[in-house]
Amino acid sequence: MHFFILGLFVHLVLFYSIFDIYYTSPLVKGTNPHPITKGAAIAKRVVVFSADGLRSTAFFANPEKSPFLHDIIRNGKGVWGISKSHVPTESRPGHVAMLAGFYEDVSAVTLGWKHNPVKFDSVFNQSRFSYMWGSPDILPMFSHELKHTRVEMYTHEEEDFASADAASLDRWVFEKVTAFFANAAENSEISTQLFEDRQIFFMHLLGLDTNGHGSKPFSRKYVDNIATVDLGIQQVSKLFYEFFGDNSTAFVFTADHGMTDWGSHGSGTDDEILTPLVAWGSGIQGTVVKQIINQVDIAPFISSLIGIAVPMNSVGVLPLNMLKASPQFKYQAACGNLKQMVEQYNIRRTERETNALPFLFKDFYGFKATVLNKVQEQISELKNQRRLDQAASFCLDWIPRVRDALIYFHRYQRTSLGIAIALMFITWNCLLYSIFARSATLPPLERSTLYPNKPTCIVAVIVFLLITYQRLPFTNYLYYLLPIYLIGLCFNVWSTSPRQWFIVVKSVDWIQAMSVTVLKSFLIQWIGIAAIFGFSLCIFVSAFFQRSILSLMLTFLSIVPSLQGNKLYPWNILWFGTCFVLSIFPQLETVGKTPIPFLVIGTSLFAPILLHFAQRQFKLETSFSLKFLKVCLGFSFILQIISYACNTVPLSVKLCCWLSFPVGFTIPFFATQNLSERIISWLMALFLPYSLLSLAYESLFVLLFAVLLFTYVRLEFSHLSDEQFFQLEVHSKAAPSTQAFEVHGPFNVREWKRALILVCLVEIAFFGTGNIASLNSFNPTFLRNFITVFSPFTMAALLIFKISIPFLLLGLAFAAILYLEHRILVRLSVLLMILTDSMAMIFFFYLRDEGSWLEIGISISNFVISMASSGIVFLLLHLANFLLPITVDDLKNRFKIESNVNV
Repeated sequence: MHFFILGLFVHLVLFYSIFDIYYTSPLVKGTNPHPITKGAAIAKRVVVFSADGLRSTAFFANPEKSPFLHDIIRNGKGVWGISKSHVPTESRPGHVAMLAGFYEDVSAVTLGWKHNPVKFDSVFNQSRFSYMWGSPDILPMFSHELKHTRVEMYTHEEEDFASADAASLDRWVFEKVTAFFANAAENSEISTQLFEDRQIFFMHLLGLDTNGHGSKPFSRKYVDNIATVDLGIQQVSKLFYEFFGDNSTAFVFTADHGMTDWGSHGSGTDDEILTPLVAWGSGIQGTVVKQIINQVDIAPFISSLIGIAVPMNSVGVLPLNMLKASPQFKYQAACGNLKQMVEQYNIRRTERETNALPFLFKDFYGFKATVLNKVQEQISELKNQRRLDQAASFCLDWIPRVRDALIYFHRYQRTSLGIAIALMFITWNCLLYSIFARSATLPPLERSTLYPNKPTCIVAVIVFLLITYQRLPFTNYLYYLLPIYLIGLCFNVWSTSPRQWFIVVKSVDWIQAMSVTVLKSFLIQWIGIAAIFGFSLCIFVSAFFQRSILSLMLTFLSIVPSLQGNKLYPWNILWFGTCFVLSIFPQLETVGKTPIPFLVIGTSLFAPILLHFAQRQFKLETSFSLKFLKVCLGFSFILQIISYACNTVPLSVKLCCWLSFPVGFTIPFFATQNLSERIISWLMALFLPYSLLSLAYESLFVLLFAVLLFTYVRLEFSHLSDEQFFQLEVHSKAAPSTQAFEVHGPFNVREWKRALILVCLVEIAFFGTGNIASLNSFNPTFLRNFITVFSPFTMAALLIFKISIPFLLLGLAFAAILYLEHRILVRLSVLLMILTDSMAMIFFFYLRDEGSWLEIGISISNFVISMASSGIVFLLLHLANFLLPITVDDLKNRFKIESNVNV
């Protein structure tokens, strides 16, 4: 129990470490604002229009839908071009980049997307006063706790993806703006406030995003919505010119992200990243030349227009050529931009230098503190020479280099912490193997084994003092000290096993006494074992990134019986053929986008035929469970035909489909005690609801996978004849093991082979028809037999159930194999944990903190799946081991006992 608690704690630390090391906020605290000018700016106010979800191709390909904005473009009345957003192309990070100047805060991966996980500075904070209209999903994260902000939002209920007129959301914004200025004209207090400088007016226009999701961006609704936006912008522009009459208003029109042809966004395609940009009015240089800027550059651009400080966490570079200003003002704007970036760098560098040993601290390559002093001197010299244009350009040229140095210090400890985590994985695996590889004749380990020995304590104290001296975070104590503690436990375990201790201590003398031939043989053996283990890990890890690797895996599995000299005909032929057919599926497109009705219906017809053939071929008793199963499978075939024949699935069909869940988990309890019949009953009974949830070829895949699993069970009992195998029985009250500590002992080749095959089959079950990315964009059509109304929790439950079925089938197959050898179940789980933890260690170094949410999420999912798979499979094996022998009579007896106890 003590080692179980230790293992749980180690895995919790390993799981938490990825968020502590990779997914921390890059925002620098303690910075000060650097206002561009205290005098008059090139504009008194700036109006920002954000057309949420408008991709550049849709805007520029339909000029007739936006005559006002395209008139500005054609006649050089302003500046126009492309704003390149950054993955993840979502609304929150897009608007944060646009208005705060920094890319996605990856710490948000643990906190959701609607609100930024930490407080941040934006152009609104630096403004004298800000006015916002639009969506409740966006505006609160900028207006929260800001007293100098006026916000008007519509309700969540009005954001309906199926709305007949989503453009009404944009009209709502323009109407509210018009109403506000009409009220201001009659209110002297508001009017006086509006005429002050350094003001920002922000209008978030959600209609295009809503129509894009609901009707796709090539639809008439989406394109017509562009006309609605253009007309509203024209009206607002006219309103500002008439109300203020001072020609001191700048206008900026852009979008937070684009959209794919199928109405989604989040990844890094051009359709999602490239957004339109049009700016005109006071302080903006008119040109007909197309400009291309990064989305984060918009924040310093807005700041420069009204002379406020660039947001303190911005990493954007001011597009100087877009400003119509004097050389002096351009220099001030560029210099303010550089000062803001340098201050972030100085604070982050000081933090790292303070928390590091002097002889270990390493500066960013070619970028020491003295370099910045020289840069500042050169800028001052250019300024004194009145070469202001060159000074401004020089400032902007250095911003990307300072930004790279800032990123370097943000990730400064990642290498050392990564090494510590890798050592934690290795030492834990060594400890786990040492505990269970001990001879079964040795006494159980005592609690004192958990106490660290003197050498371990000395090393731990030294490391503890070094961490304390550097004032590193508390979690670093865990990351650096746990591997030391675990290796100490390994020595404690070895010291209790004379044979293992002898191998460790006397290995040098033993090797010296070996002959050259024996030594070569010994080294070749261990190198071969290491090569097989390493190659297996590479294959297992590669399958997470490339499904086609599964085909290679299945090809190898197909020849395993032959390599073992197993000549159990015709089972080895059936195994080879099934592996070969299954190897085709990973080469196909993942399930989820394109329905294949004829395969779904065909498989539903093939299933009862296959069951009937198996029953006759194996000479199984015609029990109630098998008869009823054939009827149910045949009925599911009829349900599939009706479902695809009707545009709308009838209610009676839905009810029958929902009944497949209780039926699928009830029928096997009526099977006889015959092992083969019970396995077949469970495999086919669980296939019943799965087939009704299928969309394409996945039902055929699972049916063949079930055949493969039954064949594997038969091959594992190769020492029995067919007649003996088909007479094996299972009983709910199996004889308990007489040796309590038989789980210990050296692992043999057969156990390792079984563990490797189990990992192969787990990956085939998960990636055979899809991958993690395909789950992100699953087609709700596969739920049409069960539900047609949008219900996220029900849909998620059905999806999880569908994914879990192949794993439960796998658990039942291995439960049948291990039913007569209970101790092997624990030993198999130990080997599985060693393999999956080794995979997780590799995935740790593949974690990503850049890219789309999908890419970041996949890298996290790979790590978490590897970490959790051993525990999940262990639970499934125990669940399957519990379900396999249970009959209706057992359930009746248990119910009677409970009833008597209650009475």
